[in-house]
Formats: sequence, structure tokens, C-alpha cells
Amino acid sequence: MEHAISYRKPIARLAAAAVVGTGLLAASPALALITCNSDGDCWRTEERVTFPNVTFTYHDDPWWESHKTDKTYVFHDTDPDHDWHHGYWVKREWRRID
Repeated sequence: MEHAISYRKPIARLAAAAVVGTGLLAASPALALITCNSDGDCWRTEERVTFPNVTFTYHDDPWWESHKTDKTYVFHDTDPDHDWHHGYWVKREWRRID
């Protein structure tokens, strides 16, 4: 009986650690990229996007914070009408791609 208890404690600890680890992972913010075109339009994406005949540069989140007030860039928020999965910004206008 003594041996059964000694095996249960490590298994219970491992299970508890897995639950805590999963909760921390779920609470972590999603990684985001700042995608910009050559005209200075920038917006958030979750991955590098590609569209024919368009070149983008990519930055990490801290770049956004340090450049969001620069006059060189115009930052666009994602909303239902401007979903980065279905288009991109160019010269301050939204180009929808379906």
C-alpha cells in the first residue's frame, strides 16, 4: 500500500503542473506582427501576409509602441470591414481581396 501512495503523489503533481501550464499558455497574448506597406500604412496581423505585386515590411509589437506617433506612418485598426485575411492598405485606402 505504501508504494501506491508514493506513485500517486508525483502523478498528481504532474497533472496539476500541466493544468497550471495550460492556463498560463492560454492567458498569454497572441503574437502579433505589425505589417506596413511602402506608403507608411501599418496594421496588425498574426502572420506575414502576401499579395501579388505588393511588398510589406514586418515589425514586432514593441516597434508599434515606439513608432505609433511618427508622422511617417498611419496605423489602421482591424475591424470587420478591414480584416487582414481579406485585404491590405495602400495609400491610405483599403484594398479588399476575396
